[in-house]
Amino acid sequence: MKKALQGATLLMTLVGAGQATALEWMSNSVGFRYGKEFTNPNNPHYISKRIYSFTHASGYQYGSNYLHLDVLLSDNDDPRKGTNKGSSEVYGVYRHQLFASRVLDTPLGTGLVKDYALTLGFDASRNNNLGSAKKRALVFGPTLKFNTVGVFDLSLLYYKENNHSGIPGAKDPDHTFDDTYLLNLAWMRPFEVGSHAAKFQGFVNYIGEKGHDYNGRDTAPETLMRTSLMFAVLPGKNVKPNLYLGVGYEYWHNKFGVDGGRGTRTSAPTLNLEVTF
Repeated sequence: MKKALQGATLLMTLVGAGQATALEWMSNSVGFRYGKEFTNPNNPHYISKRIYSFTHASGYQYGSNYLHLDVLLSDNDDPRKGTNKGSSEVYGVYRHQLFASRVLDTPLGTGLVKDYALTLGFDASRNNNLGSAKKRALVFGPTLKFNTVGVFDLSLLYYKENNHSGIPGAKDPDHTFDDTYLLNLAWMRPFEVGSHAAKFQGFVNYIGEKGHDYNGRDTAPETLMRTSLMFAVLPGKNVKPNLYLGVGYEYWHNKFGVDGGRGTRTSAPTLNLEVTF
């Protein structure tokens, strides 16, 4: 698993380097969101989090790149391991898409579907709370790109995760989960309010059961939804840089694949800020 992730990372780095001089479009943003009702399994408290983010999206001759990085800072209801101070986490997501119509140089749209794509990528994270997660996950599979304004993608991906548990007594703290699938729906719908740009964006992930956990217990399917409604401060359709303000929402059922119990269901509204450039 480790070698596969290293190989995928190297491949995507080389591909990205080769594309750097041939980008057809590019969009970047830095963001901030804040919420007070986040949860973690086996933690009885609501957790306040400040979340800083960076997002890059770009397109080139044969497809697109997407990179998202979150830095999550929790209050002391989710303490750093061995202290009473709040913990921190870094979580990164990379996705690369190859568009069938571009690779084959043949229009493949059917009216409802604009194109077909092969998506491949990875997730990687590190946390310093009691769980001390070190997630590494590899994904790849087909994507339907629907014919609509903005982005509306449906993907069925192979999913393989390796992770770490720092909780004392874990029988298998460095654990490789079973192969499973990830069903992903992602969207970004731009629109206008008067002379100001606005957008409704987000994703839903459904991850199937992934075998046993760190203590030999069965995992459960998990659902994660994260979405936001954002409004631009400066008037104009494609003004950059621009400041967006809005609200968001995160829902997580069976968080981390834990089958019910305290802290495994998150329902957290957020206040969001984003600067596009």
